Amino acid sequence: MRSNFRIAILGAAALLTFGVAGAISFHHPESAAREKAYAGPDHPFQLAFAAEADSPDALRNRAEEIMIDETFSVQPGEALLANVVHGDVHIEKSAGNKARIRVALEGREITDRLRDFFEYLNFEVGQTDGQIFVRANPDGNWSWKRSGWRMKGGVHVYISVPEVFDAEIDVAHGDLDIQSLKGALNIDLAHGDIAAGSLGGSLLSMHIAHGDVQTGQVGSESIRLDLQHGDLAANSVDAQVMDVRTAHGDIDADRVVAETVRIRTAHGDIDLDHISVGEIDADLSHGDIHVHGMDGYPKMATRHGDIRLHFLEAAGGEFRTSHGDIELFAPAEAALNVDFHASDIAMGGAFQAGFEGMRKDKEALGRVNGGGPELRARASHGGIGLRAR
Repeated sequence: MRSNFRIAILGAAALLTFGVAGAISFHHPESAAREKAYAGPDHPFQLAFAAEADSPDALRNRAEEIMIDETFSVQPGEALLANVVHGDVHIEKSAGNKARIRVALEGREITDRLRDFFEYLNFEVGQTDGQIFVRANPDGNWSWKRSGWRMKGGVHVYISVPEVFDAEIDVAHGDLDIQSLKGALNIDLAHGDIAAGSLGGSLLSMHIAHGDVQTGQVGSESIRLDLQHGDLAANSVDAQVMDVRTAHGDIDADRVVAETVRIRTAHGDIDLDHISVGEIDADLSHGDIHVHGMDGYPKMATRHGDIRLHFLEAAGGEFRTSHGDIELFAPAEAALNVDFHASDIAMGGAFQAGFEGMRKDKEALGRVNGGGPELRARASHGGIGLRAR
């Protein structure tokens, strides 16, 4: 009996060891490359997951082979065209009026198979009519089943341009990280994440099919973000017009300043620390809205989710949810007209004492503290609360 038990323990340990070893051996080297982010005094923006990928042991064990290295004379305001099929793209700020494009093979080991893959990608690098370009034009067929996961490395494209530079960037399979870039920026990623320190200029347009976007400072006259499957996280956003659409993903921003903000999302939450706008129009199908500090006029609706918003000063707004609660917070002295319809309505002491008008279990219509901007809220299956900050 004891012998059989010992055999079972040894067998389980062997299976566990085999499973761990298998997981390590089948870890795609490009996944480690995608976890690389800017670090150090020249690259202040760093993602939380970068520490492990950039550890001394990881860097010591990383091989590199430069395949293309070209330098160009450029002027601020010219354009970069980048079209990369399989590889990560890194954009840095150059010194002076020089641009540089390097294509490198990186990984645990640079093999002939990886070199063959680079040849298959058929890169072109050059300059024409105020534009520098790097593009991959795959030549022939490549069998990932035969070769892809055993190359022990990947392709990386390093681009340095002046900070003021237009760019059109298209990446099919790979990540994009940008140190600082200001201009008319059009970015299209099919499968990959974006990490950026600072983005600005006349236009910022992003279309991401599968991947997350994390940025430091974003400033542009017009911002258009279309995320199909991924989250958006931003430290600071400053724009005239901001238009964000997501199918499956959350939106998280510390600070937003804009004239007009439009947000449409099917499945995801919105979390904003401080927003100062002329008007924000947010429409969600399945998700919650949480605004910690609101300065401006909000129009917010969600079919299935809660709305929780803190006004910094007395202001009107429109809120609606079909299945969820609405909680609104305002300064105790705020003067408002209220029009509430819900399954249940509650007012904090300061607003309850200052209310004048018609009050029923499911309806409140009247003035608070003498009246002011109109606050309209509807909760078909949920409650509405108005409380002092």
